[in-house]
Amino acid sequence: MVDVLIDAMLDSLKVLPFLILVYILIEVLEHTTSSKISSKLLKGKLSPLIGAGVGVIPQCGFSVVATKLYTNRAIAMGTLLAVYISTSDEAFAVLISDFSVVDKLWPLLIIKVTYAVIVGYVVNFFVRKRELKAYDEHITAVGCHNHVVGQDDECGHCHHEDGESEEEIKAYRRNAVKRFVIHPLLHALTTFIYIFAVNLILGVIIYYVGEEALSSFMGKIGYLQPLLAAIVGLIPNCAASVVITEMYALGTLSLGGALSGLCVSAGIGVAVLVKENKSVKDTLVVVGLLFGLSVLLGLTVTAITALI
Repeated sequence: MVDVLIDAMLDSLKVLPFLILVYILIEVLEHTTSSKISSKLLKGKLSPLIGAGVGVIPQCGFSVVATKLYTNRAIAMGTLLAVYISTSDEAFAVLISDFSVVDKLWPLLIIKVTYAVIVGYVVNFFVRKRELKAYDEHITAVGCHNHVVGQDDECGHCHHEDGESEEEIKAYRRNAVKRFVIHPLLHALTTFIYIFAVNLILGVIIYYVGEEALSSFMGKIGYLQPLLAAIVGLIPNCAASVVITEMYALGTLSLGGALSGLCVSAGIGVAVLVKENKSVKDTLVVVGLLFGLSVLLGLTVTAITALI
């Protein structure tokens, strides 16, 4: 058992430096590309394509921003679903931080984005009753770890200007350190803990049950994997996507199961939808479509891979 603990810790520590680097890069990317998001970007004929494309960018708040736009009747249901389905939450960071399994990232992202675009257009075609309103204000939202997204920075500006007081400059520097150092470190450490927990639990199971027995069991429930993974993916916490991604990386979860769970796992966007959408019926329709379509994709991919 001591060997299991040591192995789990060593395997997890290997990816920690890369996790920190990835989350710093993600923070910079979020700050430079999606600090301000207008509803104009998510309207028109290209809205599902744009929504899926922006949703796949690794950052922690766009699904929340898209949700707020939707609850303000600024974007269509299909566009929102395209964002949800393409959002990978922690999957990108976990897989790209481990070079031994990075090849598993690309089929996951390609299928997710393609499916997100298809779902977005199909749903927008059939659901046309919802009249969209003009809503051009920039939206701010709170992402993971109480991190504010959708604005330039916490102090309200993103660059140094002449005439600023010394206190303003110090405040800007403190916020820069908080955003580009403290938040990525916190995010990386949280993900590291989840990865270590998954590695330890799977290690204990393999120690007592055996790897062959575990593989046989997972194989027998092959077509249930997408359903079970989707249920886990609905949990509004980055732990859910880390668990799904790590099991996929270790080969315990199939591609179909991972797709199902990660298409549902739209960060905390669904939680915000449940909290802020005034129509309970509309919320149930969105969540029901997200869950059902994600499971359908997982089952389809599982069936196809079984034939190959």
